[in-house]
Amino acid sequence: MYYVGCDLHKLSTYFYVIDDKGTCVLNKSIPNDVALLHKFLNSIPKPFKLAVEATYNWYFFVDVVAKHTDDYFLTNPLYLKAFARRNKKTDKIDAKLIANILRVGYLPEVYIVDKQTQRDREILRQRMKIIQDRCRIIFRLKALLDKLGEKSTGDFATKKRLKNIKTEHLSKEYKHIVDEYCRQIIDLVQAEYRTDLVIKELVKSDYAAKLLTTIDGIGEFSALLIKSEIADVDRFRNFDHLCSYAGLAPQVHQSGAKCIIGALSKNRRKHLQWILLEISHQFMRGNEKYKNKFERIKEKKTYNKAKIVIARDLLKIVYRVLKTKEPYYKENNNNQTMVPCAVSGV
Repeated sequence: MYYVGCDLHKLSTYFYVIDDKGTCVLNKSIPNDVALLHKFLNSIPKPFKLAVEATYNWYFFVDVVAKHTDDYFLTNPLYLKAFARRNKKTDKIDAKLIANILRVGYLPEVYIVDKQTQRDREILRQRMKIIQDRCRIIFRLKALLDKLGEKSTGDFATKKRLKNIKTEHLSKEYKHIVDEYCRQIIDLVQAEYRTDLVIKELVKSDYAAKLLTTIDGIGEFSALLIKSEIADVDRFRNFDHLCSYAGLAPQVHQSGAKCIIGALSKNRRKHLQWILLEISHQFMRGNEKYKNKFERIKEKKTYNKAKIVIARDLLKIVYRVLKTKEPYYKENNNNQTMVPCAVSGV
């Protein structure tokens, strides 16, 4: 068996190939051209296992590698630092490190999601970027209106409010800036609408996402985001592992008789953590039980801690729905029906 460590970059990839004894067989930098990568992978002695860091552009690389071996892995760059030498770093050393860790069996793996989940994640991230860009431009427009002493209240994401901005008395420079901001906002609102239509169709064909929409406060965007971030719920041994993955479990530092419980871990799926915290209030409004629990914890501790507890309870329901493949039913059917969350573009 041969072991291949890959240091993947934007323009090229450095390969380091070793045998069972750790002896270097081949090492070379190859441009990230699909044909050249196929040619090089064909030249590697068979059979081989391959590992590569989970960089931003791993999609195409894994597709190429999958045609040459079934034993390929993504590895966590953060955890690789624990094995790395601190005084020297090159592409060759990084690739060699990955190959050796793969050989001894200590590779910190990253789950490789399927093609559809990859596409779902990209369309969802695009929508989030659209909302961020729209909000950024609205804030710039409001700041300019404040400088000019104009009224800056109201919902600037609507055509009606944008048309009410009075620009007749402004200089041509200011009028041009306001008009450009308004045009960009309208374009982004329309882009959001078109993206929402795509997401709606994706949810229709995704049974797990449709099940999540039965939970109070979870709409189509939220459901698809949660489902795509979790991917396969069966890969988690229990709920505690999913909770840690979502970033809703505190950091723990324990040594001897001393134990410190810290803040939430930053090593998490940030989009999953964000959406669970974002929709927790909408979830509470449709569930009196969790609303009372939130108020009780908020009085004893803090608002943020209470919000995290409710988000964790919501994640438990999500976990149960995905595991049982059954819709969510409230314990008390007399509770009011809550519409999906629409705050901050959710």
